[in-house]
Parts: sequence; structure tokens; C-alpha cells
Amino acid sequence: MRTPETLTAVRRAEQLKRQNAAQGTTTSVDSTQLPPPQDSMNAPANKPMSAQQKRMEAAREALHTPTRNATAGIDPMDEADGAVTILSIDDIVTYIHNPRNKPNPRRADIKASMKAEGITNMISVTRRSPKDKYFPYGGGNTRVELAKELFAEGDTKFATLTVITKKWPGDAKVISAHLAENDNRGDITFWERAKGVISFKEEFEKEQGRPLSAPELNKELKAIGLNYGIKMIQNFIFSVDELELIGPWLRTDDLNTIIRPAVSSYIDLSEKFDKKKEVKDQMESIFLMHGNDLETLDSSNKEIDPAERKETVLDIPSLITDLQSVVSKAVGINVDNMPAALELLASNPKATVEALKAAKPSDEKGPQTPRNQAKQAPLGGMLGKVPNSGGGASSEQGGTAAGGESKTLDQFSKQLIADISALNAIVPVADFIIAENRLPFGFFVDFPESMDFINDQKISEEMAGQREALWPLLACFSGQANETLANCMPAESKWVQAKLAGLPAMKERCKAAGVAFSNNGTLLVTSMHIWMVLSHPTVGPAFSALLKTLSAFHHQFPEKFSSDFKLLFS
Repeated sequence: MRTPETLTAVRRAEQLKRQNAAQGTTTSVDSTQLPPPQDSMNAPANKPMSAQQKRMEAAREALHTPTRNATAGIDPMDEADGAVTILSIDDIVTYIHNPRNKPNPRRADIKASMKAEGITNMISVTRRSPKDKYFPYGGGNTRVELAKELFAEGDTKFATLTVITKKWPGDAKVISAHLAENDNRGDITFWERAKGVISFKEEFEKEQGRPLSAPELNKELKAIGLNYGIKMIQNFIFSVDELELIGPWLRTDDLNTIIRPAVSSYIDLSEKFDKKKEVKDQMESIFLMHGNDLETLDSSNKEIDPAERKETVLDIPSLITDLQSVVSKAVGINVDNMPAALELLASNPKATVEALKAAKPSDEKGPQTPRNQAKQAPLGGMLGKVPNSGGGASSEQGGTAAGGESKTLDQFSKQLIADISALNAIVPVADFIIAENRLPFGFFVDFPESMDFINDQKISEEMAGQREALWPLLACFSGQANETLANCMPAESKWVQAKLAGLPAMKERCKAAGVAFSNNGTLLVTSMHIWMVLSHPTVGPAFSALLKTLSAFHHQFPEKFSSDFKLLFS
């Protein structure tokens, strides 16, 4: 027979088991083996427990409480974000998505500094998983490369590196950190920046599972401190998609104002003719040719003395000429008619194939005012044609002589258009060069609406400076600063209107164009104008080619320059 004490213990054990089952907990200690508190054995059920009894009850309850682990849920292989760690140099590699793909221009200086003082600016590193090696987070690839080099050369202080570890945030975040680091230093090229942005876009899309439009991409980059603007991001995307073969040599201004408008217009034209694949293949062959030439020059530069190296610069006029040539063949339009066809398509996107094939340059005589627009390729808005006759006395002595002169003038006209077009492909000048057959070279230079804006679009400070330098040079060559020849200019031109308004008005108009006009009626050209133009790597050669054509024409037809010089306000 059970005693009351045994019955009480059994009931208590059963009650505890039911509580454990309800709470889903277990314990290895059998509560039935615990002796009941002596004070409670004979105590009435409704009598309050003493302090000692309460402690005993609490002890029993504690036996049924699940064990709490302070490190439960923590992966022991997780990085401690921001921790300073010593790593073997063999445990660190460079980042494969680093935007910079060319050696740091200060590489030699950095190596000398590291050799003397070690790494004074601690590198932050991260890794994708415990199985992977560490790599720089937000800059440090050059230092890692050099540390490995120096260690291989026997410098044992680079056997280990003291680094700051970062938790793995995903490739998109790391790429953006590298971009920001390089942007802050200002030593990253357009192409490196473009590739970095596209890498960020691709990794972000993988991580987030959704595509990014250009505005969305700009917003995401802006949120992490990279404010490129939508237009620049569109240029990045276009360059990586269409221009990879010449990507390393692209420059922002060239791309934005020349190459992208040209290539886009060729693609638009190819779609009209259902020749998009053929045109793209032909353009790729031209990009490959120019890219190979530049790679060859880069390679040869590495093998010669730095003082003898040639600047590796993409030849924009040659590139556009070559592209226009192959595109014209692919779509079946005469290369001489390509500018007219492209201009027609730009003004009327619904133009038919027949209309585009029939488009030809204007043969209209007399003054022609080109559209005031930014430099475009292929030559949209440039002079339609320089007339076949110039001002001054005629040297025609008969049919044969007249025919010979006419042919020579026609050749000069084509060459002049080509030279001015090549110059316009680098610096927009089409808005102020006006055809006028009564002047010696067949053109004059009028006042532009603005030196800083083309079609309400602000241009770079460098390009505006080149416009200001070219304007007085071209104006002097045209002959318009000579009172005798200025009288041959159209009355509606801004130049003639300023002349008629008097010296103060002329000085103000010239000042607004960034040039000076003296009190004695002379347009001032300074050594700065000449130096700015001739020292520029692309403007200089284009302007020199134009001068060569003008010189040859002057030699062929000296009589066109026989007028005496007379000051405009003498």
C-alpha cells in the first residue's frame, strides 16, 4: 500500500512530466529521485510556502528549463566585421572584378614606398566563403600585387599582412566600393569606369533577381555615392555593348559628341535597309582594325625610351571616315551621298528606303547657313558645298583653261569640305562657318550663338576653349577682317551687322565670342590661340591639314588674294 508521502511524490512526478510534455522540454534528471522538502510533507495544501520551500521549487523548475548556449546560432567561420587580422600573403589574392584594368600609373612609386616603410595604410579584405581566399574590399589591389612581388624578391616582412576583415556583402557592393575608391583618386579611365558600372549592374541584377534600367542603375549608384548621371550611364552601356574593341581608348567627349551619334545613326540607317547584322559586322571590322593599331602602338611604346613614345590616341576623323565607307557599301548608298541620307533620316525617321537612296548633297549656289548644332558625324549640318568660283579676278583664258580651273576648284572644294568636316568632328565649328563664294576660300566665320553651348547643350570647358581659339584663326584666313572683302559678305550676317553698328558694337560682339578687337579695327590673334590649337593631339593635326589645303589653293590661285588690305574701321 502506498503511503501518503509516496502518493504525493508520484503525483508530483506525473505533474512535472505533463508540464514537460506541454513545453516540449526534456531533462536527464528524474525529479522523482529528489526528496520532497521536509517542511512541505505534512504542510496543509493551502499554507503559504516558506522562503526555503520557494527556493527548492525554483531549483526543481530550473532542472526542466532548456539549456541556453550563448553562441547558439553563430557560425564560427563568419568574419568578425572590422576585426584586425594577420593573414599569410598566400591567403590574399587580387579582386577579379576590379574596375582598373591597367597598371596604376604610380605603381613604381608605391613599390618603393612599400619597400622602405611597408604598408602604412591597412588594407580591408573580404571573402565569399571560408573555402575562398581573401581579396581587397574597396581598393588595395596594387598593394597586394606589390606585396606578393616584394615577398617573392625576398622581403620577408611581406610574408604576412595585417588587414581589416569585412563580412561578405556580395559582389555588387564590393565593385561599387572599388569604383568609389578609384573615383576619389581620379586615376580611372572612362573605359575602366564603364566596365565597372556594367559589372556592378550585372552583379546587382543577379543578387536582386531583377533587371535595372539606366535611371534605376543611376539611382542605385547614387545611393552609394557614385553620381554619374543618366546620360553618362547610357554612354557606359552603349560603349560596352557596341564599342568594346576600341573601348580602352575612348574619351568621354569623343564618345558623347562624335562616336555615339555616328554609330547610332549608322545602326538606324541599317535598320531601314534591313541590314543591321551586315552593318554591325562591317563596323566591328573597322573597330578591330583601329583597336589592333592602338594595341600595337601601346606594345611598341613599352619597348622604347619614354621620351620617344607616341601618345596612343584614337584617330576620330579616320575612324568615322572608315565607318562611313563600309556602312555605305553595306546599305548600297554612294559614300558621297551618305551625309545627305543620314541628315534626311535624322529629320524624318519615316523616310522611305527609296528617298534615302535618292538623297544627295545640296548643289545650291550662294550663301548657305548650316544648322547650329553640335558636332555630329557623319558631318550633319556641315557645308553642303563650297561654290566652284571664288572672289577676285578670273584667270580663265578660254574653254580649256576654264575647264581646267573649274576642275581644280572642284577638287579644292571637296578637299576643303573634307578638312573642315574632319575638324568639326573633333571640335564643333559648323555653327559658325558659312559658305560665301565671293570670298577667296569660299567661306567666312560668323558670330556663334554661344561658345559654351551647342543646340542648348553645354559642352566641355576644353571644347569651348578650342572653339574660342579656332574662331579668330579661321576668321583671319577667310579674309573677312579686310574691309575690301568684308563688303562681299551677306548683309544679314552678324559680322556685317556688327560692322555697320560701329566699332563699339564690333568690340562687344567679339568679346562675347571670347576674342578681342582692337581700337584700330584689327581682329587680334594671340600666341595663346595658336598654341592651344596646334598643341592639342587631335585638333592640331586636323587644323594643320586644313592649313595645307588652304596653302595649296593660295599657291594655285594667287590672284584671288590680290586685294589690298584695308582696316574695317580705318
